[in-house]
Amino acid sequence: SLTVLSQQARTHIDHWLKKFPADQKQSAVIAALTFVQEENGGWLTNELMDAVAAYLGMPKIAVYEVSTFYTMFELKPVGRHKI
Repeated sequence: SLTVLSQQARTHIDHWLKKFPADQKQSAVIAALTFVQEENGGWLTNELMDAVAAYLGMPKIAVYEVSTFYTMFELKPVGRHKI
């Protein structure tokens, strides 16, 4: 499922991972989801969230919790402008 993430996404996530201790990879989850969402036209698919979870070594449910808690993440296609 890692192939779901583009090389640019993996590079971006790796950049964020350097900012945190090795045992705190989950700290990069918001940055990872934000980048992947932008790259995917403004929304997150389950497949993308699963790939982020795998890349960060997190349970899928933990990534789903983050993506549903924060209002900046969209789980279905949205219009270009948010009002």
